[in-house]
Amino acid sequence: MTNAPAPSALARDLAIDAVFVLSVKTFADRIAHVTGELARFTIPFEFIFDFDAAELDDATVLAHFVAGVPMRRQASLTLKHLQAWRLAVARGARRVMVFEDDVVLDPDFHARLGAAMRAADALAPGWHVFLGGADAKVPDAFFLHSGPLVPLASTTAEGYVCDLEACRRRVAWCAAHKIHLPADQLIAHVDHAERVIQYWPPEPLVEQGSVTGQFDSVLDANRLKHGHLYNVARHRWTKWRRRTLRRHWVRARSRLRIFAHRTT
Repeated sequence: MTNAPAPSALARDLAIDAVFVLSVKTFADRIAHVTGELARFTIPFEFIFDFDAAELDDATVLAHFVAGVPMRRQASLTLKHLQAWRLAVARGARRVMVFEDDVVLDPDFHARLGAAMRAADALAPGWHVFLGGADAKVPDAFFLHSGPLVPLASTTAEGYVCDLEACRRRVAWCAAHKIHLPADQLIAHVDHAERVIQYWPPEPLVEQGSVTGQFDSVLDANRLKHGHLYNVARHRWTKWRRRTLRRHWVRARSRLRIFAHRTT
């Protein structure tokens, strides 16, 4: 883990006391990418290099995971998320923002993050705001919610903000249970068990460069089976179909139902 100055503007304005980027010491291209990406948005951060897959020993794996754990790279990433939560608890950080190293931020990231965090000010302790999900399948109610935060379980873990209480509950759960899921599924599972409420902004604030085509995936077995152009085209089609097309369809259908009800 490397140290960086505390993100004073985020801490002052949004109560985000730490920003962690999960990476691997040998991933030079991803390290360069995320360093430049967060510099564009003047977001100081810390890398978490702890638990790199090449350095994971059997004792560490057995201490944290059940038998038959995910492949070592998935176990490594899961432990990096856990390390971010542990650091938050150790420091008493009010809120932490966590990114995986292929993250790509929306051009209006600061303004939209601010809106989400101001809404989070009214939440009871123990919450998680998922910042991604651009190509995720969501229920119809998602498109009809007024926002600025929509209650919904997260699907992936490329970017999120959570409060100190959420981190405490996750660290306690992982201390009492062996892990049997990769990071994204673990977050959803633990938060459901520990009553950490998850939310999404109405539109994603980040995407994954390994999904958009900027990087090749190192974990997703489905994407690894296909070529670069296929993966890029499939992502763009899925994102348009699941979010843009369905948003217009669901909202148009809702307006028609309201109109029909008013005229009967």
